[in-house]
Amino acid sequence: MTAAGRVSRLVMLFLAHGICTVNFVIILAEAPAIEESLGLNHATFGLMVSGYYGGLLACSVPAGIVVDRLGIRLSLALAHLLSGIGIGLFALSHSMAPAMVGLAFCGAGYSLINPATARGILAWFPVRGRATAMGTKQTGVPAGGLVAALAAAASADWRLLAFVIAAVTLAAAAGCLALRLAEPASATPVRFSDVRMVLQQRGLMTFNLAASMYGLAQGAFLAYLVLFAGDVMGAAPATASLCLGVAYVAAAVGRIAWGFLSDNIARNGRLVSLVSCGLLAAIGVVMLVVLPRFGGLAALPFLAALIGFTLSGYAGLTQTAVAESVDPRLTGAAIGFNLLMTNTGMMLGPVLFGAGVQFVGYGPSWIFLVAVILLAAGMFRMMFAPPRAAP
Repeated sequence: MTAAGRVSRLVMLFLAHGICTVNFVIILAEAPAIEESLGLNHATFGLMVSGYYGGLLACSVPAGIVVDRLGIRLSLALAHLLSGIGIGLFALSHSMAPAMVGLAFCGAGYSLINPATARGILAWFPVRGRATAMGTKQTGVPAGGLVAALAAAASADWRLLAFVIAAVTLAAAAGCLALRLAEPASATPVRFSDVRMVLQQRGLMTFNLAASMYGLAQGAFLAYLVLFAGDVMGAAPATASLCLGVAYVAAAVGRIAWGFLSDNIARNGRLVSLVSCGLLAAIGVVMLVVLPRFGGLAALPFLAALIGFTLSGYAGLTQTAVAESVDPRLTGAAIGFNLLMTNTGMMLGPVLFGAGVQFVGYGPSWIFLVAVILLAAGMFRMMFAPPRAAP
């Protein structure tokens, strides 16, 4: 495949991540208005947000198998269709229950995105540079987050924004169906029984458990950054939404930077980068604890950037490492298992953090996230391969 062909496919995968991300991040960026409109408090808002991650969790392994069977084009079309329906349902909601159902549809749609795009990266890019390509297509997530944050900062009508996003997403579903895409050759389709082969991979459970802890902290941080900025730091709604946008921009840079770094470290490159992400993220979250004491609203965007760069910049690393650890035929199932674990963490994050904020406040809740991040970084560190003995 030519370089131009790889670039065009990478742009397609980037856009898929971006469009489906906007469907969810608009909810986080409009959190104060949605809380007021639906009559929610911080704890019930976190519970509602968990509906998205619940959809991701329930569909993670099935989505990987669906991608292995349907291929990239049809899987991407289905992902956009489910996401468009979901955000449309959310726009029509006037209470928490139907809003959760809409978010669950969005989560189910997004569950197809990662295995479909990862399958494309593994098929179309060589080993050297693969993590960089994986990180680059993953920048569609923060790019979509930035678009949502800017849209929220510029508009006060969250329902209108949701309807517009639904229309764009459904149009993208039709566009995916119209693609003329050379699919990578597929061996025998993966069955549910093949997932057992993935589960038997040495160290994979430990790796995915650590990834789920990063996901827990990431989900909590993204869900409550806007609310923290307004509740504790006194930021105006537009300023709070822009802080979320800054975090997503930094995440875009991080996903490429960490992928490039891991590609160019000779030994344990993926794990070294993952441990570094955790340590730097922990420092950033600790600074969120002390920031209110100094009235440092001006520093909040910088901390949002640091935590976004690290805690939202690791995803390409985990998916690359997992995909490289299994037979190519089982790529979808392996990515699905990884997403099952990470999405469990991301579903629990907003619920646990929201309950913590409601009952003990932001400070102890941030400290809890620091402990989770450091534990996960320690687990990644324990997986380092020992150095080879000298000849």
